[in-house]
Amino acid sequence: MHYNFNMPTRLHFGVKKLDELANIAKPYGPKCLFVTTEDAEPLKGLFDRVKSQLRNQGFEVLHFDKVVPNPTVEIVEAGVEALNTFKADFVLAVGGGSTIDTAKTLCLMNNLSVIDWDYVFETFTNPHGLYETLSDVYLPLIAVPTTAGTGSEVTQAAVISRGHDKNTIFHPQNYSDHAILDPELLMTLPKKLTASTGFDAFSHAFESYINPNATPVSESISVKAMELVVNCLPQAVDQTQNLDSRTQLMHAQMLAGVGLANAGAAAPHPLSEIIGGITGISHGEALALVFPEFIRFHQRLKTQTSKLAVVARIFDSNLNSASDQEAALKLSDLVKAFLVDIKLYYSFKDYKLSQDSIDEIVESPTLGFLPFGSKDDLKGILLDSINNR
Repeated sequence: MHYNFNMPTRLHFGVKKLDELANIAKPYGPKCLFVTTEDAEPLKGLFDRVKSQLRNQGFEVLHFDKVVPNPTVEIVEAGVEALNTFKADFVLAVGGGSTIDTAKTLCLMNNLSVIDWDYVFETFTNPHGLYETLSDVYLPLIAVPTTAGTGSEVTQAAVISRGHDKNTIFHPQNYSDHAILDPELLMTLPKKLTASTGFDAFSHAFESYINPNATPVSESISVKAMELVVNCLPQAVDQTQNLDSRTQLMHAQMLAGVGLANAGAAAPHPLSEIIGGITGISHGEALALVFPEFIRFHQRLKTQTSKLAVVARIFDSNLNSASDQEAALKLSDLVKAFLVDIKLYYSFKDYKLSQDSIDEIVESPTLGFLPFGSKDDLKGILLDSINNR
């Protein structure tokens, strides 16, 4: 047996762990670029708390609050300009996946005067690639997630948009140096965002579990992540102030991120990025649009029967006595029922998309370059997702 496994990020997990931020940051120096979305409710109180905590300990803080969902190359360029002027000693990201992805990219490109986006998007495409550095100055990153889904704080990937295209930048330097995982920070998440980010975590775990690059270590991590999401996400959606379910969900999304970083994704993620880039539909909701039909595709192929059966039994323990074939055939319906339960089961019609947008999705040139199936197979998953609800 031979395999590789990587987990370079130092984790700080638990309620009140954010209180340790100043001590964690102190070795890096006094100047902090603080990266967030707009400094507004419901996160303004948290942002003010973080800035006060650092400034009271002698840190100089520049707040870059320009991040938006699906962060763009223009936002990154503005952040790099601020970073180069400020000469930060480290970057602190507090927020969801878009915030952490932006901060990762700022660290990767710090001290550059010009960014060659064509080179970046065409070169850093392999999650297991050992790429050269872009900058001659290494900049540490501390990531503090406020959603429980992306796992970005423990992965080497950053998704940056240019026009309608969402591009994933893989680089070893994209790993955070530290991740502070404080479940209390999830308490302001509304129901729908709890559901969509939580399903994103399930998707990471499932896709990395069935990826050919999965190893015994990553598989065990992915299975545990799926178990946690299935058991705690419905309660987290229904009871948004339940700290125990939030804690389990944060643990699950971190594990799912570790599995994803080591094994890689499957078709739903690039398909969801095509949908989100064209329509603006959130990442988790776009995943939910294609996931049941993606599973049906694998049910027809019968190439992942044993793994589909394992996941089906996570949803329904009554299938423990069923054959793998019988259990695997139940999975698509079980996932659909789960999406209904967490109020995330929508159709493309619910989003009132124009026919032009639908056509742009199913005819996306990206479908011909993905390593997860033929263009016809991937187009078929999209068409089934559009027509079968």
